[in-house]
Amino acid sequence: MSSAKLTQGTVSSGLLSLTVPMMLGIFANLGAALFETFLLGKVGTTALAAYSFTFPVTGALGSLSLGISIGLSSVLARTVGSGDQDMIRRLATDGIALLAVVMIVVSVAGYFTIDYLFIAMGANGDTLPQIRSYMQIWYFALIFFSLPAIGANALRATGDARISGSIMVGGAAMQVILDPLLIFGLAGLPQLGLEGAAWATLISRLILCGLTYYVLIYKENLLDFSPVSSTMLLASWRRIMAVGIPATATQLIGPVSTAIIVAMLADFGTEAVAGYGIASRVEGLFVIPLFALSASIGPFVGQNWGASRYDRADQGMKLSFLWSLGWGLLVSVLLFLLAPFISRMFDDNHEVSAYAETYLRLVPISYGAWGVLMMTSAIFNSLGKPLASTTMSVVRMFVIYVPLAWLGQRLIGVNGIFLAACASNTIMGLLGYVWNRRTFLPQIRQESATL
Repeated sequence: MSSAKLTQGTVSSGLLSLTVPMMLGIFANLGAALFETFLLGKVGTTALAAYSFTFPVTGALGSLSLGISIGLSSVLARTVGSGDQDMIRRLATDGIALLAVVMIVVSVAGYFTIDYLFIAMGANGDTLPQIRSYMQIWYFALIFFSLPAIGANALRATGDARISGSIMVGGAAMQVILDPLLIFGLAGLPQLGLEGAAWATLISRLILCGLTYYVLIYKENLLDFSPVSSTMLLASWRRIMAVGIPATATQLIGPVSTAIIVAMLADFGTEAVAGYGIASRVEGLFVIPLFALSASIGPFVGQNWGASRYDRADQGMKLSFLWSLGWGLLVSVLLFLLAPFISRMFDDNHEVSAYAETYLRLVPISYGAWGVLMMTSAIFNSLGKPLASTTMSVVRMFVIYVPLAWLGQRLIGVNGIFLAACASNTIMGLLGYVWNRRTFLPQIRQESATL
């Protein structure tokens, strides 16, 4: 049975108990993605560029899954805090069913629109065939990619991050083993190039999905398969989607703006797109602690808020901001020094590595502020205020980033696009912090005074 584990002990230990397993899981998955990027760079610049074109689409559909998962995590964490065991199991089951239905629909729609979408993004006769072969398989893998993720979110919402972290690491390990075998045709297997990467994703996620639901059903007893009325099912879905729809919109903003940025970079050639692909994968690896902490602060604040432990919720918020700034400072220095060496590891093309190096020296300056924004967004979602998170994302991407990127690429080329990313992260990190304090601090003081 699920109890409010995060309302006890020190605040820092509670956050670490969630963040460390999550960090290991994200590190494993993004490390696997970075390894895959490295392998495809050895296949050739065209394969790497084709792979980079898929990032906005795979990211958008991953964001759709994540948005629903955030909605489930938000209502689950607060329900765990209140101690209603039957409702915990009902919400977990209904949330997973909702995600399965949505992923099947979008997979079918995506499969039949591959060419139209990627041509609109700037794919040409060289990259489009490879994109098509990759995405046709990836769409079949989408549901098996999404279901373990929402299962892991459900476990974290109950305060148990160790099992979900182990599952994530296992899935990444399987993909790392399969990628070179299928991309290069090792051990007697066919050499499939970019298509092999898609097969590796499908096989590893199918196995991972089976393991996840074995744990949820037989080990954690978190799912309820008793008959449920349509009224009760729809009531659960409404609760989840009250947070999930704005959270999905928030998560989708990033991939949509990325698609716009990729289209801008395509004007500068395949090398610019490939360089951006390398840099974005490297970036993902170095901001893992920020992603892990943002995934942890929501359940922590949600459980404590549901249990009326407002002082602990506030301490958790402030710690997450400080940790974000500290990590961002460290990473910006490291990447400034290591960027030339890292960028040359992935592609022998000097122009490709030069684009990646420039990105990795400019954009990380803003990682600390970006981390504060991540925490603020996660906190708003966890406390049932997802529209604030959506507003911040819209402003960051479409009011600041995309217009500045358009202006920057007109004035100084690719570097202007990268500088726009740095500026948008910094501005919105500051605004996000101010919004958080003005929203929750008066309420925390008032509620704490009445206890």
